[in-house]
Amino acid sequence: MRYLGLDVGGRRIGVATGDSAVRLATPVDVIVRSSFEGDAKAVAAWIKRYGAERLVIGLPRNMNGTVGPQARAAQAFGDQIGRLLNVPVIFWDERLSTVEATRQKHESGAKGKKARRHLDAIAAAVILQDFIEDQFNFKY
Repeated sequence: MRYLGLDVGGRRIGVATGDSAVRLATPVDVIVRSSFEGDAKAVAAWIKRYGAERLVIGLPRNMNGTVGPQARAAQAFGDQIGRLLNVPVIFWDERLSTVEATRQKHESGAKGKKARRHLDAIAAAVILQDFIEDQFNFKY
């Protein structure tokens, strides 16, 4: 099973890919948001490129587990994109994914604007990796 992981934000969408055979998520790119149609076209291109069969979208719950405005926006985006592209969508709790992505970025020594922009793709990979490890009961 091939997956496309998305970290949906207000300005950017982080993109990662992974599959159940390799059990590894990899950051791919960042989509700079424009309109829903533009975002959908970009996501569709990544689905096609990687042969993704499912979307795993980070659900940014509040630390107490409740669903706030950002989580509702991610859910609305996921529901809409799933219907439009006819692809199943899985929402995955992404609490602290940005913290982990930032840690990984710092450990790699990456700096500057390009590294900051790539942070969203790393966050998408963190979300997708967590999902894969949970689903397949596998930890590196």
